[in-house]
Amino acid sequence: MASQERLSSLDALRGLTIIGMIIVNNPGSWTAAYPPLCHSEWMGCTPTDLVFPFFLFIMGFSLFLSTQHRIMRGDSKSTLFWHVLKRSALIFLIGLILNAFPFNNISNLRVLGVLQRIAIVNFACGLFLIYSTRKTRIYSGLIILIIYWVLMCFVPSPLTGYPTLAYETNWAAWLDQNILGRHIWEYMPKMDPEGILSTFPAMVTGLLGIEIAFLFTKQSDQREKTILLLLIGFILTVTGLAWGTVFPLIKKLWTSSYVLYTAGLASMTLGAFYWLIDHYKKEKSVWLLTAFGKNPLVLYVGSELLIMIVWQFHVFGAARLSLNDWFFQFLVDVGASPMNASLAWAILYLSIWAVVAIILFKRKIIVKL
Repeated sequence: MASQERLSSLDALRGLTIIGMIIVNNPGSWTAAYPPLCHSEWMGCTPTDLVFPFFLFIMGFSLFLSTQHRIMRGDSKSTLFWHVLKRSALIFLIGLILNAFPFNNISNLRVLGVLQRIAIVNFACGLFLIYSTRKTRIYSGLIILIIYWVLMCFVPSPLTGYPTLAYETNWAAWLDQNILGRHIWEYMPKMDPEGILSTFPAMVTGLLGIEIAFLFTKQSDQREKTILLLLIGFILTVTGLAWGTVFPLIKKLWTSSYVLYTAGLASMTLGAFYWLIDHYKKEKSVWLLTAFGKNPLVLYVGSELLIMIVWQFHVFGAARLSLNDWFFQFLVDVGASPMNASLAWAILYLSIWAVVAIILFKRKIIVKL
């Protein structure tokens, strides 16, 4: 495969992650969501906990392919650097704007977040691709994961005097409290789930995407490519589970075991998608996933912004509820279970963005930063 070829399976898997993000981020009620559509309270890994690392893995995979294409067309390292810097800075800025909206509490603005983590990981992975060797990338990833494990599990936390993974007192919490201060996510005020320290192992998720993309492009046969994705994915998943016995899977800490486990599942899922979609030429069967995958940031940012606008208007019903609360309560009142009512709103909201995705896809509009 030429490195510039766009994989339909990659677009489809990216689209699936965006669909997942929209559904899990927009329940009708946060107190009535099906467990698989919720993040783990702390340890463990639900299907919802796979969405973000899948996106970062895909981003790393795509970054390798796009960078190779740019190198082949003659782009200099300086040109590549400024492209990565501009894109990362814009994503970070958009994340800050979303965190600030509706701009009534700027003094406590959350500095980090999902888009900010995407931006930082994209920038770090871009620098590794442009300025380092493959060996450096591999060793750097391993060193980050091992140091993170040692720090979190064996070095006494300044907040306790002994090693701990507890939410309020681990090393990540201490760093966020001392550097970010009041600029942490209000719903986890002791430790930001996209905080400073856990961003380093998140970079490794992107680096694994890069490394697997490198190996993928070295295979000439579709069967070999599929086996590669499945085999590496299986090894990473099993290794992550094994490591998880001593360094548990914790999404909010982005533990080293979680990095390997989720990257492994992402690789195996991509392998299955590649075989079914690219090998069997089933692109038309997954066109809706592809539509979401072509404009991921537009759809994610748009969905986050619109729901925050919805939350601002409490004008529905006698109780003066927001639209989503009114819809949820209406379904419960007519006999729906709270969980089904909550899921119904999420699906309805997803449908709105499906229309947007389809319009952009049909008109061949791809918004790139």
